[in-house]
Amino acid sequence: LLAGRADGGLIKGILKPLRRGLNDGTAMPVVGLGTWKSKPEDVENSVFHAICHAGYRHIDAAQIYMNQDEVGRGIRRAVATADCGVKRKEIWVTSKVWMTDFAPEDMPVAVDRILRELGLDYVDQLLLHWPIPYAKPPPGCPPSCPERWAGTDDILRPRGADGNIATGETLLADTWLALEAAKKAGKVRSIGVSNFNVEEIKSLAGGRPDAVMPAVNQVEAHVFWNQASLLDSMKALTVAVVAYSPLGNPAIYGENSGMNSAVVSDIAVETGLTPAQVMINFLVAQGWIVVPKTVTPSRIDQNINFELKLTSEQIAKIARDAPQKRLANPKNRPGGLPVFVDE
Repeated sequence: LLAGRADGGLIKGILKPLRRGLNDGTAMPVVGLGTWKSKPEDVENSVFHAICHAGYRHIDAAQIYMNQDEVGRGIRRAVATADCGVKRKEIWVTSKVWMTDFAPEDMPVAVDRILRELGLDYVDQLLLHWPIPYAKPPPGCPPSCPERWAGTDDILRPRGADGNIATGETLLADTWLALEAAKKAGKVRSIGVSNFNVEEIKSLAGGRPDAVMPAVNQVEAHVFWNQASLLDSMKALTVAVVAYSPLGNPAIYGENSGMNSAVVSDIAVETGLTPAQVMINFLVAQGWIVVPKTVTPSRIDQNINFELKLTSEQIAKIARDAPQKRLANPKNRPGGLPVFVDE
């Protein structure tokens, strides 16, 4: 399903048609359009352009992005436009279940809500968005909240009086079993996780020998946070890795987060690629799936329409020279602790 591995085992070839076979038998396009932080008024047209004009066959969405209605309209418009020449079954659509819906009894409602927002009969993949169940506020909170949720001003981000996230008691294994049921019901083809560590992934089975292994783990990854150790661990578990913020997310963290660095720009000059293409090539060549976000048509085009050119020496140079720093690490574990503890 991938181009031939040459040059030290790196994935080579034209990027756009590449798909990765997952452990559940599905095949996921290697590059997708990310929609995090895309404004609702922009994202419908960017999704339509990506599918109809740039050739994307993978759209990455989530309930918490607050733009799934518009993402869905872009998908459906592309499918309905004869000149686009694309069928729904050819487009891989991923969404994510938010942590206030991790209680097993809430999962069916959450899945149906996602389908309703997107206007689709099924999604190709659903992920558990973060590995921390939240305590869902009771009806009427906010503004009228019991003590446990006393600091809540956003129903999707429940907080105690101390300002820390109000976490729930649901076991991840129970949440995962409920997500498996959605797959068995035909509402989702593939299930996975996002921002999970190795032990959290292993805990999902809950001792069940027939538990479904997550197909993917979507995490932050880019030249300046290459997640080499996690990549090896996921390969050992047969879990594919998807990189969000593969360009370092300059819209949020500033243009100095990667593409302007000499580590990237020097290789761009050597290869004739754009800095963004170098950063995407770096990850895809090593086995990552990537979902770069942009609403600019020219950048949507550039992020998928190029040939993977980086050599093993160039990959090694980037890995050696790029300083490593995680960008996304919210404090939503109990007690206000961050999700990740990096040495």
